[in-house]
Amino acid sequence: MRNTKKNTTPATPGFACEIKEDTGLGYAMLIAVFGDNTHQPIGIAGNIGEAREIADCDLKRRRRLNAIGGQGTAPIPTGYRVWARGLGGEYKVAATLPA
Repeated sequence: MRNTKKNTTPATPGFACEIKEDTGLGYAMLIAVFGDNTHQPIGIAGNIGEAREIADCDLKRRRRLNAIGGQGTAPIPTGYRVWARGLGGEYKVAATLPA
């Protein structure tokens, strides 16, 4: 008898598939989240791995600006969120990244 059980992974909630580091997300938005629950758009990423790299560069830039002082300080985010178009065409959080 043939094994008909499929080895499937559960989809990420709100998406048709499981979102992994290299899953193509189209034009996903990387958003910085701050302690006072404000948000700031950072850039566009094609997958979670790329969003991680952009978030890392953003955080390093902010820390460098704060270290040299000058024209003010750059607020440090508490984390980052990657928003992508999910089921039904609505944007949903595909990943949460630490700062």
